[in-house]
Amino acid sequence: MVSIRISDEDYREIKSHCGERGAANVSEFVRAATMHALDLPEMSSFPAFLSLQVSSLERRLDRLDEQVSRLADRMNIASQQRE
Repeated sequence: MVSIRISDEDYREIKSHCGERGAANVSEFVRAATMHALDLPEMSSFPAFLSLQVSSLERRLDRLDEQVSRLADRMNIASQQRE
């Protein structure tokens, strides 16, 4: 058994691809993807892997941007309330 941590957003995205890829569930999908990855040469330099890393960073930046926007909104509201 292997346990991994992923965001809720990543889980929903993986789950949405299971059916279209013929997997019965997330576990089967991840197992098949992992076994496929084992056959790939040098994962770290493989374009698809690099693309996954960039996508992951983009999602993290999007979440950070949302958090900063919410914080700025709260600061603006607090500033207006003091006036």
